[in-house]
Amino acid sequence: MSLTIVSAVNDEAILKSCLLQSPDLRSGVDLILQTGFSSAAEAYNDGIRKCKGDIIVFVHQDVYLPEGWVKRLKSAIGVLNDSDPNWGVLGVWGVQENGKYAGHVYWQQAAGQHFHGGIEVVTLDELVLIVRASSGLSFDEALAGFHMYGADICLEATQRGMRCYAISAFCIHNAGGYRMLPLQFWRAYFFMRKKWRYRLPVKTTCTEITTSCWPMIRWNIIRAAHLAVGQEMAHQRIADPGLLYRELVNRQIVLPCQD
Repeated sequence: MSLTIVSAVNDEAILKSCLLQSPDLRSGVDLILQTGFSSAAEAYNDGIRKCKGDIIVFVHQDVYLPEGWVKRLKSAIGVLNDSDPNWGVLGVWGVQENGKYAGHVYWQQAAGQHFHGGIEVVTLDELVLIVRASSGLSFDEALAGFHMYGADICLEATQRGMRCYAISAFCIHNAGGYRMLPLQFWRAYFFMRKKWRYRLPVKTTCTEITTSCWPMIRWNIIRAAHLAVGQEMAHQRIADPGLLYRELVNRQIVLPCQD
C-alpha cells in the first residue's frame, strides 16, 4: 500500500517542531510540502497531481504523528477495504449524523479513544484527511483560504455515493488556539452555506452550518462574553509534542501506536 503525505506549509518553525518531528517520516515515507499557495484547496489539489501512489494523507504542519502511526493507518484502511472498498474520505476526528464526535486525537487534551475499523461520520476535521487518488475526489478551489475544506470534500464524497469515516490513528494537533475565529473562517462558513443549501443543516467538528446561521451567532456571543470577563485565553503550542506523547503513553491515556 503506497502512501504519500502532503502538507500545506506557511511556517517553517512550526513545521520543523511538529510534523517533521514525526518518527515515521524518517523511514522513507513520501512527503510533499506545499508552500506559496493562497488556499488549502489549491495546495492539496496540486499535491494530488504530484502523488504517485494511491493513498494520500493531507496533514496540517502543526500535527505530530507518533511512531507507528503509518502502520496503524494502513491497518485501519485494510479493515475498511474489506467492509467498504469504495470509502471516500478518512480522518482522525469527525462528527456523526447524531452530533457525537468520533476519532482519537489530542488538542489541548486527549479526546476519544482507541477503536478498530472506522466510524461513519458526516464531516471530518482538516487536521488529517485521507483519500484514495483512484476515487477521483479533489478539493473545491472556489473555497478560498484554509477553513471548511474538510467538511466540503466529505460532502462531495457523500454526493458521489461514498461514505466517510473517522479512524483510530491517534496524533497530536499542536495548534495555537483562537481567541476569536478569524473572518476567513466565517467567509468559508457562508460559502458552505450557499454551496450546500439543499443539504443543510451540516454538522462540522467546530460548528453547525444552518440556514439561520444561529450556531455561528451563538458561538461568537458566548466567546465574546467569556473574553469580556477574562475567561478565555488563547491556547499555546507545546514545545515538544513527542515528549507529550510519551507522557500520555506512560500515563496510559493512549495506547502506543506500535500496538
